[in-house]
Amino acid sequence: MSASVSERSAARVTADPLPNLSGFALADLPQLTSDYLHSLEVRVARVTGKLEPGDDGTFTVRVTNGPLRITDWTLHLTSTRPQVATIIASPGLVIQFREGGDRDQPSVPPNSTHDSLYAFFLDEGLGEPDSVLEADEVREVSFHWHAEGAGSGEFEVHLHGTIDVDSLFPRDRGTASTAGVEVKRLTS
Repeated sequence: MSASVSERSAARVTADPLPNLSGFALADLPQLTSDYLHSLEVRVARVTGKLEPGDDGTFTVRVTNGPLRITDWTLHLTSTRPQVATIIASPGLVIQFREGGDRDQPSVPPNSTHDSLYAFFLDEGLGEPDSVLEADEVREVSFHWHAEGAGSGEFEVHLHGTIDVDSLFPRDRGTASTAGVEVKRLTS
């Protein structure tokens, strides 16, 4: 089987990943958040090719974050032609696979094959890769796939996540102001 790869990479913003924020309204924040997440680079690469139906292969996903910290990130993996290739929920210690994007959904059975899966990572501090993408961090993660039938297929991958509020609005000390005070002595 010949597997073609869909390289879904948004144009990496090189100057300033955030638009000019002068005059923006708080109501614009959801769209600005979405725009930021869509500006991150997600690439599908190194797909094992020319497999026969019944064979297994791998593909690698490379995620490049920008200047903001992302929490609770997941990858949504999709096979565009599941009659050709499906994604294997390979058992592991750091990734849990679910059919939906809700962390509270049950995990799928190990080694089961799917048209679409969400890859959830460990909570922060429990190991790498974890559920936090630090500013400017690059992650590569490998996934397994199964050749179902002859033909060409593609894997599409995109990221879901939450922008860390503290990296967007860091707590800092504002400008200090001073005023003199004079206390008079009491005279009796």
